[in-house]
Amino acid sequence: MDLNGTLAFVTVVERGSFSAAARTLEIPRSTVSARVAALEAHLGVLLLRRTTRRIALTDDGRDYFDRAAPAIRTLRDAEQFDEADAAGRRPLSGSIRLGVPFDFPFDVLSQAIATFRAAHPRVRFDVLVDDSVSDFVDDNLDMAIRGGQPGGDHVVARRIATFGFARVSSPVFGGRRGKRVPQDIPALVFKPREAPATSSRSAALISTQADYAVSTNSFGLLKQLALHGAGAAVLPEHICDAEVANGKLIDLPFSDDDTRVGLYLVYASRRALTPKVKAFSDHLLEVIETSAEPAQTAASQPMRKPTRKG
Repeated sequence: MDLNGTLAFVTVVERGSFSAAARTLEIPRSTVSARVAALEAHLGVLLLRRTTRRIALTDDGRDYFDRAAPAIRTLRDAEQFDEADAAGRRPLSGSIRLGVPFDFPFDVLSQAIATFRAAHPRVRFDVLVDDSVSDFVDDNLDMAIRGGQPGGDHVVARRIATFGFARVSSPVFGGRRGKRVPQDIPALVFKPREAPATSSRSAALISTQADYAVSTNSFGLLKQLALHGAGAAVLPEHICDAEVANGKLIDLPFSDDDTRVGLYLVYASRRALTPKVKAFSDHLLEVIETSAEPAQTAASQPMRKPTRKG
């Protein structure tokens, strides 16, 4: 069904002439006339009687107008709502489906969602927590948070932070912070489900040992294994900072590998950046920046778990 003809017909009746309808629709008068004629041909009826000075509805035209006009007005209202929404004149509403990895700081995310909903209570969130690279179509996502490789050329990515990795183990292997890792220390290896370790998101995650004690796609499990003395693991700094600070885990030196990786907000396309999605993206970035440690910025320094005030 081509709605252009119906829109042209309804506008002609509402405005009283083809010329006025053409000005309203911002198209040539001849285009309006052609669209109405095409609609009449499609329906097989005469909708309008035309003279040089006026138009008049036929009985069929009146019946079709009464049925079609409410639908056209509803579509116009929806379009005006989108425009007003984008300009900030209407409340944001609807759902935001967000995909996040397990190792993303949930206190930051929950703070961002809570404060955003306080300002926009008509927005609801559906959050998918998964370490695999979520599919925007299959999972029906509006946006996702991804580290390292944001997903390829077919997505739009916005860098929001940089975070670092730390190599850690129980003190039973090192005895003190900064001591060189023994050659025979068991390796606890992160292997994402969707790709082998050799294509991981950071060089720090690529094991230099052919053998390893445990591999998993869960940083949380790797941390627990390290705490229980199972070996040395490479973890995002923000999930092991507290344990390093209290001595339950110790830092072990890296080689010269780059141990930092970008964190991105990812969208399926620029069309996916609806007003509510863009508003939450900006808000999340503000929360990340204000939650960072002093003298750090989200764009250039490792992202740390926010410190509580008071």
